[in-house]
Amino acid sequence: MTILYRYVTKEILIYFFIVLAAVLSIYVAVDFIEKIDNFMEAGVSADRCVVYLMYKLPFIFVQIAPVGFLLSILVALGLMSKNNEVIALKSCGIGKSRLLKPTLVLGVIFGGLLFVVAEMLAPVFMVHANQIWLQEVKKKNIFASRTNDIWMRATRQIIHIKQYAPEKKRVSGLTIHTFDKNFRLIDRVDAQSGEFKNGRWQLTDVVKQGFDENIGSHQLTSLDTMAVDLDLNPDDLAQAAKRSDEMGLAELGHYIEKVEREGYGAVRYRVDYHGKIAAPFVCLFLSLLGTGIALRGKLREGMPVSITYGLGIAFLYWIFNSFCISLGYAEMMPPVIAAWVANLVFFSGAGFLILNAY
Repeated sequence: MTILYRYVTKEILIYFFIVLAAVLSIYVAVDFIEKIDNFMEAGVSADRCVVYLMYKLPFIFVQIAPVGFLLSILVALGLMSKNNEVIALKSCGIGKSRLLKPTLVLGVIFGGLLFVVAEMLAPVFMVHANQIWLQEVKKKNIFASRTNDIWMRATRQIIHIKQYAPEKKRVSGLTIHTFDKNFRLIDRVDAQSGEFKNGRWQLTDVVKQGFDENIGSHQLTSLDTMAVDLDLNPDDLAQAAKRSDEMGLAELGHYIEKVEREGYGAVRYRVDYHGKIAAPFVCLFLSLLGTGIALRGKLREGMPVSITYGLGIAFLYWIFNSFCISLGYAEMMPPVIAAWVANLVFFSGAGFLILNAY
């Protein structure tokens, strides 16, 4: 490893850890202020709130690390440009490929690190965080099984949901078992689907079964629609149902197969599946993009301009990528294209900047 290689790598890593520590601290502080009231009202100690926030850290890291990586490149190379170090390197015959190499290597390393954290740490830790929020703070006896079915125990009821779509507040494959005080089954309701409207669950394609062991009767009734009151709101379901970012790539793939095998739509999950594959490559094109901007001499004003450029690029990428993902969710764009098109567009822009750097 050459002196230049070590110098550039060291500078980028220093600024990356500074940015990461600053953003994580701000996020944790804001989230703590938001959530502490809920914990205190539920009679849960502040220590559990801190544990809850610590469980969320891997997920937060996955979200902000790419932006921190871009900012660290822009700041490090921007300060080198401001101090005329880049001009000195050019005068010594050192080309842009020599400066590009350490940033590309770091991009590959950070991409691999993000993939590992997103696959192995974030899903497990988020499950624990959601359990604390639902069971200790919200006092809801609700959880998702390994197959991602949702189970809830309420007063004399056990509720089973096969699938929940948070964006539509819609459940599919709902079963409600009702018991008497001796825990004997007296009623069972099966519904093909249900939506939360006006504070109640509106079920469709309902089959209701009534049981009376005293006289040995069994009544079966079919209904097109049925309104029920359940101690179960969409926010609680959204917390309990495993989202794509709480599942690893393999687990999400198995879940997609399960959902489609049972006859439900899985377009949203397919988009998220390809998005998980595309996400680590963000660091690769960000390394090219940051180096290209710095080498074009646009950051001679120093750190404030570097941060502005970085946040602007991150915002544009987030808006464009979210728009493409939304088109994928709406089935207006194939899942693979929806997940990758933002990466390809920004990678092309990064390549153009590098080729025209100097």
